[in-house]
Amino acid sequence: MTDPVRPVRDLLIVDGSPPLVIACDSVGGIGPRPADLVRVSADVVAHFAARVPLLEVLCSGARPVALVNTLCHDMAEATVFIDTFRAVASEVGIRGDAVTGSTEENVPSPATGVGVTVIGTLTGDLLTGGGRPGDVVICVGWPRSAPHDEVFIGRPDIVPLSTVQALVTTGAVHDALPVGSRGISYEAGQLAESSGCTLTWLPHPLPLDASGGPASCVLLACDPASVADLRNVVPGHVPWHPVAELTAKPTHP
Repeated sequence: MTDPVRPVRDLLIVDGSPPLVIACDSVGGIGPRPADLVRVSADVVAHFAARVPLLEVLCSGARPVALVNTLCHDMAEATVFIDTFRAVASEVGIRGDAVTGSTEENVPSPATGVGVTVIGTLTGDLLTGGGRPGDVVICVGWPRSAPHDEVFIGRPDIVPLSTVQALVTTGAVHDALPVGSRGISYEAGQLAESSGCTLTWLPHPLPLDASGGPASCVLLACDPASVADLRNVVPGHVPWHPVAELTAKPTHP
């Protein structure tokens, strides 16, 4: 019997009708609590903790339907986190009653600890690994990561969740991938490898090895003929840079 659960890049795919796409992320020691090493407000921590797995699910072509959070402090300290999770989830169509989670009520916790899991349903093709030879790879947004950069909710050069959702639902995106701590170079290589292609870099101003932090930018692969139409989906203040082309791997006799 074939196992219905399989890993694809940073995702778990559960085969079924429809298939499920699962992504997760965690944050520790960053927040408003006494022992946190990096002091950040609760709403900012919750916003970006939810953003990463939401983008991973969106970039797969799935529709996010549920968000599960685990908070390592009691309910009295968790209200801002939970309210923010619900607000961020609503941006991509997740209902408030589809946001659930748990808190730590038994042991005092002096530091922030957050885990977020997002579940999506896939009604079309899985985009992951869908790039094709000849596709252009575009970076939407700019890689930003604290403490080198000031990362805040609504920063103009961080690509919005709603923009990524709009891009993916056009049907013109062949693959998409959030940029994390390893930077554009690594993630573009992952995109190419999972598509069975190689990369040819194009001239651009982006720092290839800079951390993308909380998925501040997203890579997408598309046909060159679709670039102009996709650019029109993105607000003008969000950076848009073609960074590479996908090329077929050479065949060996």
